[in-house]
Amino acid sequence: MDKKNTKTQVFNVIILDRSGSMQSIRDAAIDSFNETLAGIRKAQERFADTQQHFVSLLTFCECEKKYVFDKVPAKEARPLTKKDYQPCCCTPLYDAMGFTLTSMRNHVNAIEDHIVVVTIITDGLENASKEYTSTAVKKLVEELKGEGWTFTYMGANQNAVEIAFTLSIRNSCNFAATNDGIHNIMAKDSSTHMNLFSRLAQLKQNEFESDAAPMTLSERNACYSSMADAAFDEEENINELTH
Repeated sequence: MDKKNTKTQVFNVIILDRSGSMQSIRDAAIDSFNETLAGIRKAQERFADTQQHFVSLLTFCECEKKYVFDKVPAKEARPLTKKDYQPCCCTPLYDAMGFTLTSMRNHVNAIEDHIVVVTIITDGLENASKEYTSTAVKKLVEELKGEGWTFTYMGANQNAVEIAFTLSIRNSCNFAATNDGIHNIMAKDSSTHMNLFSRLAQLKQNEFESDAAPMTLSERNACYSSMADAAFDEEENINELTH
């Protein structure tokens, strides 16, 4: 691998609950996603020398798992609309996660230098999955974390920290199921990811300027996981100091 010419491919994956209870915050969920997309585009512009950003958005309810778009270059991803996002029925969270993560894993396996940044947003508990169990999803998440993936679980009307723990997800946040609640939590998530992308850019710049051999795959995976945790912890500390 020629480290002088290799950019990290960053896959931003958002798994967004579309169950009926999201109706009350539908407009805010749409606006918040679009703000998140704007942040990803900003990251692409700021770190264009070292990163290539792609976006996947999957919405889910019991009757449908739907990619609004999948692995689209950040500049080509379009804003979410009301037509795209119409809440209904129940919450097959495990199926949505298992389906999305497995599909992305198959895609990135052949990419030498990549990181997958997964954000899960739900305002209710799992109640409709047929293909995946919590045990199966937890095992999958643990395997993917070992491959350098990073996960954030954001939940309302539940103990998000506790639920995330059962899925082996360390980075988790509760949010109020209100317009302000989802706006605030999505803004926090975007800030955390910008922190991560900044750390990633510095790492790549250091690699470009160094005469050392490129990191092995296992070293890179461990490094990316560590940077993601550090970015999340820093954002948590900032929030504690400002509230």
